[in-house]
Amino acid sequence: MVLERAEILIQEGRMEEFLDVFRREALPLTAQFTGLISFRALRGVEDADSVMFLAEWESVDAHLASRPEPAHERFRQIVLPFTAGARQTVHFEPV
Repeated sequence: MVLERAEILIQEGRMEEFLDVFRREALPLTAQFTGLISFRALRGVEDADSVMFLAEWESVDAHLASRPEPAHERFRQIVLPFTAGARQTVHFEPV
C-alpha cells in the first residue's frame, strides 16, 4: 500500500462552486480508478483555498497505471479548471 498526498489551490472565490462540482462529478469517478483502495478530499482550515487529496493505492505502479484511464482523465478535466496551482505530490509507504 502507498498513500499519495496531493494538494491543490483553488482559484479565489471559487471554492463553493468547486466543492459542488467536485462532490457531484469528480468524487464518484474515484470508484473507477484501478488500484485505488481509498480516497479522501479535505479542505484546508488555515488556508481555506486549499484542498488535499489522500489516496491509498495498491502501489505507485497501480497509481501510474490508472492515470491514462478514462475515469482518471475525466477527474482531472473536472478539477483543473478550478485550480490556481498545486503543491508537490508525494507518496508514503507504511513503516
